[in-house]
Amino acid sequence: MSGTSSADLAFSDWVAEARAVGVLDELGRRGVALKRAGSEMVGPCPVCGGRDRFGVHVRKGIWHCRHAGRGGDAIALVEYLDGADFLAACETLTGRPPPRGEGTRATPEELAAREEERRAKAAEREAENNRYREVERRKIYGMWGASMPIAGTPAADYLGGRGIPDPRSRALRFKADLAFCHGEEEDTDGRKYARVLHRGPVMLAAITGPDGHFRGLHMTWIDLSRRKGKAEIVDPDTGEVLPAKKMRGSKLGGAIVLVPAWSGMARTVYAGEGIETLLSVWAALVAAGVDLRDTAFICAADLGNLAGRAMESIVHPTDKVADKRGHMRRVHVPGPVPDFDSPAMLIPPECTELVLLADGDSEPFFTRMAMERATARHAAPGRTVRIAWAPPGQDFNDVLMEALAPEQPAGTAGVANGAREDLAPEQGRSPVANGANDVPEQAGGTPAVANGAHDAPEQPAGPAGVANGASQHGEAA
Repeated sequence: MSGTSSADLAFSDWVAEARAVGVLDELGRRGVALKRAGSEMVGPCPVCGGRDRFGVHVRKGIWHCRHAGRGGDAIALVEYLDGADFLAACETLTGRPPPRGEGTRATPEELAAREEERRAKAAEREAENNRYREVERRKIYGMWGASMPIAGTPAADYLGGRGIPDPRSRALRFKADLAFCHGEEEDTDGRKYARVLHRGPVMLAAITGPDGHFRGLHMTWIDLSRRKGKAEIVDPDTGEVLPAKKMRGSKLGGAIVLVPAWSGMARTVYAGEGIETLLSVWAALVAAGVDLRDTAFICAADLGNLAGRAMESIVHPTDKVADKRGHMRRVHVPGPVPDFDSPAMLIPPECTELVLLADGDSEPFFTRMAMERATARHAAPGRTVRIAWAPPGQDFNDVLMEALAPEQPAGTAGVANGAREDLAPEQGRSPVANGANDVPEQAGGTPAVANGAHDAPEQPAGPAGVANGASQHGEAA
């Protein structure tokens, strides 16, 4: 190339090498942790703090801090984090000085001091976040303590209306009146507070950590006058019907232990994202007389907590969405390869058979990727992992309700049409045990909360409905 020296070419290659470093890679090298939020990874800014003001657009590979008004590629990131100039940032990213001998990179002592300052600020932010989480945890633990077992309450009627007998689970409770908040309102003094859209009865489910301590609440608002028993809550601004379920506290890495293994050894585990899904399969297996003494039914609350974060996003094969300029863009979804450094629901180590329940009424490709990710995530030596799918367009509660319909012939396995029997473990004579683990308070040695009956209920009569109502879509050793 005329007029271009070899030194100039070497310099251009050096800058290109620095620019090619991934923003997330550089943040990871510095120990900056972000969480997924749609197409972005968000969290506190490594420089100015906050809670979610800092974001990285995963596909574009660029970052932005809303508070500082700064953003860009990896070079701009290092300039921002280190207070460095362009050449010093490139030297940090490549690990080599500029080929022409320029550069005003900080001394190793200065870089070490900046790194120590960043670590101190990160530790301070984490301590503040932990204080906030503990305040929130204690607040919702008070709500849990002020509730009651579901026996004889609208929560039991809600489950019964969906074909599910009361599991007498200590993970489930009922509160007669609880506010459903959405968005904010502002009073005449300019103070903002949560906007209450609905008040009413609610079924509460305790989210516990691997240590068995209370972490959060899953809440389902009930309206027994509606077909499926859930309240209809409408956003007055948009007319959108909002989900009648919410979660508060911490769910990542936790779970709702709906029915533990009566023997204390959960050798078979059914896991999925929905309470009704897990309890529908449990009810069908109980009705079928399956021996469940070594079987646990554990709810992850959502697919993200069941499978954990993905290593990367992949392009959806068909779905597209319009961007701000009206251009149709392909949708990206979390892929099938798990990020083992991210938190997810834990499976008991003694489990040798794990059945992952997948709803057939969820977006198929997104759900399949989550299930494949969960299969890889929870695979272990000596453990078989299977994915059991409800029929297309249905969840397992739909299958159970069809099996219990009046026109269903007595003794018929409601999903025999094309379903396979490999969902159910080997049958036996022992009844299911339905006591659940206590949900102890975490701090201060507070006694464990007693939240339900210890005894197992009688087995409900009815068809095996869901016991055979899923087809096997995968297996991993």
